[in-house]
Amino acid sequence: MTRSREATLRLIGRVPERELTRPRTQGRWSVKDVLAHFAAWEEEAIRRFALIARGRGDRIFFYVTDPKAVDRFNARAVAAARRLSLRGVLRRLARVRQRLIARFRALPAAALRDPAHRYPVTAWLPEYAWTHEAKHRRRLWRWWRERQAGGAGGGRSRRARVGGGAGRRRAGES
Repeated sequence: MTRSREATLRLIGRVPERELTRPRTQGRWSVKDVLAHFAAWEEEAIRRFALIARGRGDRIFFYVTDPKAVDRFNARAVAAARRLSLRGVLRRLARVRQRLIARFRALPAAALRDPAHRYPVTAWLPEYAWTHEAKHRRRLWRWWRERQAGGAGGGRSRRARVGGGAGRRRAGES
């Protein structure tokens, strides 16, 4: 989790703020919106950890059962964060990641593979906390390289142009 976030922060540290907040560079989203998206899914993981800690893992909603719910979740999360400055989103991202790690460490080891949950923590946490971020980071890196080279269309690949949506979903759902 830590290495993934450090890599993301190193990448965005290379990009001027005006580019990070420029609308529609990542499909329908700005880079700032993508960062808010990460925070929202990590907050969802924290909510799940709280349910698991209370013995209520059975009450977790798994978005994979309703793909349109993923898009609604993403749209609400990004819209809610639009009022925040880039600095505010970065602070939120750091705070949420700290809470996520603390909640994760507080879970009993048996909870990670508990068959009482539709999907055990080990099935969805990587997607919420680092693999999904890595996919977005690769897109951000391609966009930024193309942008620096003066690529057409602001450096957006076809996949990034349809961004904001979730694409292929597994147990991670985000």
